[in-house]
Amino acid sequence: MLDIFYHGNSLLHSMGHGHLESPDRIKIIEQALRQAPFKKNFHQAQTVNPNDILRVHDRSLHTLVKASQARGRHMFTPDTIANQYTYQAALTAAGGSIQTGLNAKVRPSFAMVRPPGHHATHSTVMGFCFYNNIAITAGYLRQHNYKRIAIIDVDNHHGNGTQDIFAPSADILYASLHADPSITFPGTGYATEVGLGEGEGTTVNIPLPGGTGDDDYLFAFDTIISPVVKQFKPEIILVSYGVDGLIGDPYGSLGLSVDGFRAIGTRIGMLGKLLCDHRIGVFLEGGYNYDMMGEATVNFFSGLLFPENYEKTMLSPGNEIQRVVFNVRSIHRNYWYGL
Repeated sequence: MLDIFYHGNSLLHSMGHGHLESPDRIKIIEQALRQAPFKKNFHQAQTVNPNDILRVHDRSLHTLVKASQARGRHMFTPDTIANQYTYQAALTAAGGSIQTGLNAKVRPSFAMVRPPGHHATHSTVMGFCFYNNIAITAGYLRQHNYKRIAIIDVDNHHGNGTQDIFAPSADILYASLHADPSITFPGTGYATEVGLGEGEGTTVNIPLPGGTGDDDYLFAFDTIISPVVKQFKPEIILVSYGVDGLIGDPYGSLGLSVDGFRAIGTRIGMLGKLLCDHRIGVFLEGGYNYDMMGEATVNFFSGLLFPENYEKTMLSPGNEIQRVVFNVRSIHRNYWYGL
């Protein structure tokens, strides 16, 4: 069973004709999930309490986003644009995300929301993101007795905002697989970025070469993400779910297949069942291959919900990804045993 939180006002937020972060993304994913062979329940997302936003964002950011509703159209950056509906959509995206985190205690849950969130930093709107939905959720859960929270980010682009917010935190693990930041927005997520202060070691970045396919991606996941998450022993797993790692995504540079997303979901589902009674919350981030994102999403949740139904296949990683993984392991051996 999958519980899905969404709100119709996500379809009213628009950044302009031709912008690929469009309402069509929600329509495609919703249609695919409604036709999926597993059971699911759809729930209306609620509006977030602004105090929950301020737990992770600066008040000035919230004030700017709120003010945008009176302007009709406001350009925060050349590609991150608000219309008169964006503020309300952002409020329900954050609210539905908190609901997703809370409901994950009962069963796996999905925040099928937009705007996305993982690029929004403590004080900056950017990368199509206004409020950082997954960070708001993690901050809320931390205030409500969750002691160890793991965030796994599978978006093509590094979640610079989530890292920015939680880099000093030892109780929140941020682990990301993403395209090489030297050639990909937002230009962060190098392996040497490991967290700050008490949080040193709880930021784990795996920058992937352009064109990385299923075997190389899964090899990196199995060799670094899985053992780190197991040692961290989270009480809940939150997932920044970007589907822009699909081959042919116009904003992505990886080369994953729709079957690859099933394998990613399976691995996360296995970790959830092993470590935290299958408490997993998933939060929609990027993804712009309109032809493949629906099937990939159904595959991802099929694997996440029923990981026992899928057997791991033998991987054949290439030399380049082995070098990347060796580098990440050499950095993080200081923090995680057995790497």
